[in-house]
Formats: sequence, C-alpha cells, structure tokens
Amino acid sequence: MSSSGPALSQQARHPPSGSISTTSTDTGKFHLHKQDYDNVFKETAVPTQLLKTWASTFAHNLQIADRHLGNICTFNGMPFLSTSGQEWIKACTGEDLHLEQCPNAELPHWQHSSTDPNGYELPELGLLYRVIEQYDRSVFRLFFPILDPDLFESTIRTAYYGETSTVSPGLQSAKACVFAFIALASLVLHGTEGFSLKFSARYVRAAHHFMPQAFHEPFTLDGLQAILLLCLCSQGLAADFASIDHLLSAASRFIYQLKGHLPAHTAWENPTPVNYHVRHLFWIAYICDKGISLATGLAPALEDAQCDLTFSVIPPETIDDSRGRRHVYGDPYPGSYVHTYAHLALIQSRIHRNLYTPAALKQPDADLLWAIRDLDHAVEEWKDSLPADIRPSFLQAVGNAPGSVDMRFSVFHLQYHHCMVMIHQTSSRCASWAQNHDTRTTSSSLAISVTASRSLLDRFLYFQLKLGPENLLFSLSYFLQASINLFSNILSRPLDSGNQDDIRLIGMIAELISNHHTVDGPLCYHAKIKFAASAISELKRLAQCAVDKANRESNG
Repeated sequence: MSSSGPALSQQARHPPSGSISTTSTDTGKFHLHKQDYDNVFKETAVPTQLLKTWASTFAHNLQIADRHLGNICTFNGMPFLSTSGQEWIKACTGEDLHLEQCPNAELPHWQHSSTDPNGYELPELGLLYRVIEQYDRSVFRLFFPILDPDLFESTIRTAYYGETSTVSPGLQSAKACVFAFIALASLVLHGTEGFSLKFSARYVRAAHHFMPQAFHEPFTLDGLQAILLLCLCSQGLAADFASIDHLLSAASRFIYQLKGHLPAHTAWENPTPVNYHVRHLFWIAYICDKGISLATGLAPALEDAQCDLTFSVIPPETIDDSRGRRHVYGDPYPGSYVHTYAHLALIQSRIHRNLYTPAALKQPDADLLWAIRDLDHAVEEWKDSLPADIRPSFLQAVGNAPGSVDMRFSVFHLQYHHCMVMIHQTSSRCASWAQNHDTRTTSSSLAISVTASRSLLDRFLYFQLKLGPENLLFSLSYFLQASINLFSNILSRPLDSGNQDDIRLIGMIAELISNHHTVDGPLCYHAKIKFAASAISELKRLAQCAVDKANRESNG
C-alpha cells in the first residue's frame, strides 16, 4: 500500500443510491427491522466468483483499506487506527487525521506525594458520617454498593482508633479504604456540601499513598474495598485505563485469595458476614472487569472458567429486606441493579470471548455469524427483562422521552447500545457474506451496528440523560466508539442522503462533551474531556471533507 493511501476507484467511492430504511409509526417511533435477521445467517456459502466482484458495501470499503470496522476500536479509551486505516481516511477525505494528544503533565499522578502536610490526615469523623449518609441515598450506590454499613464500622474503628478486628485487621488497608470511599463519594456527590472534583482527587492521592503498605498486609476485606473504590475513582476522574487495569488485576488476586469467586456457602463451612460481602464484591468487580474489557479490548482480569457464576437462591420472603442486608447471601438479590448489571456482564464476557479473542478472530464465517445471532438474542432478552420505564430501545423521535432519564436509564441505555455495536460490527470480517448482501438493508448486521451507534448518541442529546462527573468520563469511550462507527459509515457511503444528519449528530456530541468542562476539576479530568471533544470534532471535519470530495468527484 503506498504512502498516499489506497487507490479507491470512482465506482468504489460511489455506492448505489439508498440508505438504511426505517419505518415511522403514528407515535413517531422508528423501528429497526429485524424480522428477516435470522434468515441472513442461513446464507453463508457464496460462489467463488462472487468473491472477486465489486460490492459497494460498508464492510467491503473497509476491507479495501485493510481495516475491518470490528477492529477500529477505542483501545485505552482513545481512537485506535492503524496506518492503513489512516491511509483509507486520507483517500476518502483528501485530508490527514489529526488527533490532539494529552500532554503528559495533565495525566493523573496518583502516586505522587502530597505537598500538603495535612494531606494524609483522615477526614473529620463527623464529615465522614455525613458523606456516608448522603452516598447511601444516591442512585450510584444502588449500582456499586461496595460498603456494608455494619462492616464499615469496623473499618472506621481500625483507621481512626487503631482498634483492629477480624473484620478489619490491617491499619493501612483501613486507612486506604476510608480515603478511597470519601474520594468516590465526593465525586458522586459533586456539587453538594461544597464537594469539588479537586477535593476527590486529593483523597484519591491519599488512598494511593497507603496502598503499598496495605499490600504488605494480609489479604483483607478493606484492601479489596479500597481497590474497587479506586477503580471507580480512576474511571470517573481521569478515565485512566492503565490504572484501572492494574487495580482490577490486584482485585482479582484479592478475590481469589478471599474465595469470593465461589459462593460463600460453597467456599466456607460456616460463612461469616465478611465471606458473604466478599462474594458480593466479586460481582461488582466482575461487572467492572467485563465492562472495561469490552470497552478497551484488554483481556479480562477475572477468568470465567475459574469462577462459579451461578447465583444463590434467595428465599422470596427475604427479598424486600435485602437492601439493608446486602451481605447476608453474598450474591445480589433478584431485581436489584447489581443483579441486573451482573447478568449483562455475563453477556459482555461472552461477547469478548466469542468475538474478540485471538481464537474468535480465526473462526469460520459461519461460526462468527452464528455467534453474532446468539449474542444479539441474549442482549435482547436482557433488555426485555428490564422495567419498562428504564428499558432502552432504538431511535425514537424527539418528544417521546423515556419515563426515567436518571442514572439507571443512562447506564442501561449506554450498555445496551454499546453491546449491540460491539456484536454487529464484527460482521465486517465476513467478506464473502458482506459481498453477497446489501449492508444498508435493515436486516444487515452492520446496519444494526450503525443504527445502535446513532441511537446511543441521539438519546444523550435529545433526552438529556444524566451525565454528571461521576459517569461522564465513564461514557467517553462509548461516545468515541459510536462516533467512529458513524464516521466510518459516512466515509464508506459519502453520497448517502442521511450523512448530514449524522455529521450534525457527531458535532453536537463533541459540543455536549465540551460543555461539561468544570472550573473545579483536576487537570487529568479536563485533559480527557478536551481530548475527546477534539477527537470527535476532528471526525466531524473529516466526514464533511469526505462528503464534499465525493460530491465534487460525482459532479466532475
């Protein structure tokens, strides 16, 4: 391939007229047609001569550039494009891709010593209890109930008074846990009680200060809690995937040592509240691990084959009281957000294993298409299990807002559409199948991927889904992935009539991200927002260049 990029023929740059079709109903909803979807997967054998013919499809154009859409991912939270992919972009747009890099000075340095002489003093006890009370009322706590109130009292006594116990035997681990908790709570409670993001960053630094000493202590509940709390802080304050990867790796070793990968009644003859809560923390770690793995492409820290992934049977008469007794059975109780999220994490693990591992990349087309169909059905079944008011769906017209737009709907909406994107974009690997089907039809797997990307971005714009500091950076990699999907679709079909709407959507997402810049955030927080907004704005610019170039060539 020459340095000037792949030579795309005039015919290859101009696909047949038409676009992804949708049906409008009286309610203004747009439905993606999937009734013919199963039939698509029955046709996997293609005559040899068809492999040599031109097919103006999304997948084929990507293959001209020696890139598959399924490999254009936001690894490490940033767009990752190979040299051949960038050459394809230049061939389509006539422009080079320019991505602003984050200056090293703005990256998080959690391990740096504090210059504040009081930086490692525990927060005032009254403040800690006020924060605990407020955090316990937050929706975020429903997703990540890392602390058990009764057990955390032992942690407080150890950290503040040195009164160690079997629940909290390590002083350094206890201090790290307290600092990590108040750091996360400050992030979640941003804007109340005078909390700022810089306040949260200061306590993250303090928690990291105690972690090296905590690692010299025995494996404890406090140590595991501190690590998971720091995982969430690293995500929320800096989208620091390198730190998260280190922390999740450490969390997995704590879990194995504390036998959290097994049901408490299986691992222990007489389980204690600590044993049950460790099992509960296993599921939170599992959720984080599988989500990060799918978003970054990194191998998961927790291996499914080494874990018992069954849920304990909880007596129905105790479910109503389970919110206040989270550690009693270990596994999340049915209907809780952790239970719902854990079921999705199990599917996310299958998506990564069946579509993105080295073995999955080598599987025959027929096996890949079967895996796509199977995983699509699994995600749809999970979605249908959600309450109607927080159940995600494909594109809806403006004005048909969901019943709830708080964090619950935002998280499930984001995860559902991201799963659909990650499942269906892999069909671009099937060159023979893609060349025998028009990928713009609504039964096309790639069309589903593009529509899911559009819907993911559309909902955050028009329904003002919750994007507080605690989940903005968590969402950035998903916004980047969806924007890259739409961008690649535009480059593949620059003359399609709907491109201007998608270009406008990409630009509005960049503006939405920029508008979340806050004056009280740490440099690492602002750096990621600045980078993401800049990268997506660059995609918008190049997409418009591709459309303009195609129009000039068509008219010339």
